[in-house]
Amino acid sequence: MWDPDDVALMLKKYGLAGGFYINPLHFTGIGKAFENADMSVPGDHTLEGASVALSASARKKALIGGASFNKDYLEPMEYSDHENISNASDGFWGSQVERNWGSVAWSSYGSILEKLEQQFPQTLSLTVKEVNPEFNLVEMPVFALGYNWSASNDDSGKYAADKIKQWVAKAKQRAADIGAQCPGAIVLTHSMGGLVARSAAMIHGAAGDIFAVLHTVMPTDGAAAAYKRFHFGFEHPEFSIFSPIDGAFERAGYVVLGRQGQLVTAILGHMPGGQELLPNKRYKDNEGKAQWLTVKNPERNWAVKWFSDDEPFIELPKRNPYTEIYRREDRMYRAANPEWLFPEGMEDLPPTKSGFQYFSEVNKDAELFHDILVSSGDFHEVTYLCYSDDPGLKTYDRVDWESAKPFGSWGRDVSEKDVSADRTEDYRREGLLWGSEEDKEISGGWVGTDFKIAAPSGAGDMTVPASSGRFAAAVPKSRRTGHKSGYMHEPALKAGIVETWVKDTMVEVLGKCTLY
Repeated sequence: MWDPDDVALMLKKYGLAGGFYINPLHFTGIGKAFENADMSVPGDHTLEGASVALSASARKKALIGGASFNKDYLEPMEYSDHENISNASDGFWGSQVERNWGSVAWSSYGSILEKLEQQFPQTLSLTVKEVNPEFNLVEMPVFALGYNWSASNDDSGKYAADKIKQWVAKAKQRAADIGAQCPGAIVLTHSMGGLVARSAAMIHGAAGDIFAVLHTVMPTDGAAAAYKRFHFGFEHPEFSIFSPIDGAFERAGYVVLGRQGQLVTAILGHMPGGQELLPNKRYKDNEGKAQWLTVKNPERNWAVKWFSDDEPFIELPKRNPYTEIYRREDRMYRAANPEWLFPEGMEDLPPTKSGFQYFSEVNKDAELFHDILVSSGDFHEVTYLCYSDDPGLKTYDRVDWESAKPFGSWGRDVSEKDVSADRTEDYRREGLLWGSEEDKEISGGWVGTDFKIAAPSGAGDMTVPASSGRFAAAVPKSRRTGHKSGYMHEPALKAGIVETWVKDTMVEVLGKCTLY
């Protein structure tokens, strides 16, 4: 069960299984002495490791149901009722329940659904007539379509295509009965829903039933944050007096979705949908650079910079992030730590396959999905997209592994041994709910190298970088809108600037309608 609108459920099943622990030494004089010296209290690392492993096992059971992924374990809720939507029939098109509004999270999408149904039709009818006098909006039924975010976007795309075809067929029959015309569906997406819609249109044959697609905050070619979260969990959001509500939502997500890398890897390491959010072969950072991951040499001392530069030790990918990064089991920068994939143990699984092989199989399918999507046309021919291009909302558009090495400032470089998996097996404690992102690092030991991921610095929405819109070259530039005064990722469709963009774009789309 995954229901973001049920706060009690989410906190009980996921938030309270967040790997929290209490070390009794913190309440003693010894513990206070260590705290005052800014040192870890003895036992913290061991206790947190045990607590997080137990929590990861519980979360995996709740979201996957078994050792490996089953796409039928979580199913979208269809035509369900709840207190925010109406069960009263609206004539031919039925009630909001019958139009599947209960299948999506009301906290994220309720506002835009209500405006699309109650406010947009009259505004659209009047405004479109100014550019297209022949246009007359007769009816505009609004449907919602939830999907299984854990499953592959290929499977979700097929599910969406079937629904779209069913609803458009009904609309075209209705149009014929009343002497009107139906050009097809205008599909509005949010985040990963953009990948679902592209899959539905281009892979599963719904393109002919769709008049236009409007994407918001879509991870067009993945997002670097997805990679970072495999290692160190979701970001600890800072409180902002300017957006306390949105910030509270992000902080809740930090706890519910996983504040530790182990909590994330135990789940997304097996979920096709999660792995399809990793940067694909076409991903670029905000500067347009394809090498979005680096392992940097230590910062150089000023005295030796004249003979030792600051060039990164590694810049990846050269061509393929799946083989060069994610599936490099022998490197610390792989996507998944094998020890985190099966926190419940592998005793009941065949001994012929390692934990990392399970991850690799899902990862290969994620790679294949993106390849098929591109070869199938990638985008519907009438596609518009908007994205946050706000430099104030710091977003991972790239991942820079920073190294700290004994005497590194005097010219000692990172080596292949330093990034090998057997030299970097120790993930240090990541802090509690109120902890700092700065606490998250991989330790190579006192004679090795410690690595941490540099703080995000790119423009975006704190999850999806601006590059997802800037470099979506298959969509004409005139149909891509970046908002410099942006918005956070999850509540994007509640932002006034996005609502205005949706309305204006629908006016443009309908203004070009020529079915007469």
